Amino acid sequence: MEQLLEKVKTYDWGQSRTALTELSELVKKSHGNAAELSKYEKGMLGVLKSDAKRAGKQFICRQLSIIGTERSVPALASMLAGEETSDMARYALERIPGEAVDDALRKAVPKTKGKIKVGIINSLGQRGDKKSAKALSGLVGSSDKMIAGAAAAALGHIGGSDASKALAKAKDAAAGKLRNIVLDAYLKCADRMVAGGNKIGALSIYKELQKKDMPTPIRTAALRGIVNATKR
Repeated sequence: MEQLLEKVKTYDWGQSRTALTELSELVKKSHGNAAELSKYEKGMLGVLKSDAKRAGKQFICRQLSIIGTERSVPALASMLAGEETSDMARYALERIPGEAVDDALRKAVPKTKGKIKVGIINSLGQRGDKKSAKALSGLVGSSDKMIAGAAAAALGHIGGSDASKALAKAKDAAAGKLRNIVLDAYLKCADRMVAGGNKIGALSIYKELQKKDMPTPIRTAALRGIVNATKR
């Protein structure tokens, strides 16, 4: 394994992927063997902490998205603020279970900006991290419309009372493209309420989204939601 990892460190795009394929196959064969996978994870983290090329680190992140545990979180979290490493780190983190991942992503939001911040917000939404709802609620009003839109969309994925309250408030202040994102996210919150058994709360939102000043697609979806929520 050590020799393969050394080759991964020097790997660059366009070069032979033989070492990468061999390492990937070893990982697959170790499926179900916790001790072996732990050994591979440790070795891979060594690559991330080294001066390995970007291509090699991207490969390692994809492997960690499969076998990574909370042990991998500190190394991946340290990559979140880098322009060249943020996306690959998020790819792995999004797929690693555990509260430590959510905590790392939450802590990274105020430390980043622009597209990197947007990406981290998206990851929190994909993971459905309810603890981030309050912080994301404040970003829906950001002057950066890209960040505001990402926060609104994430809240729609997260759902829950904090998210729905923030979106209810934001829908009256948002305009243009952002308003459409907010309304769609608010609709998703209602859908999640139905799935969770809170049909009363969902119906309240659907009725709000049925008002005449709402865009036709939103009103149509809200009507569909009302029908589904009132089925026995």
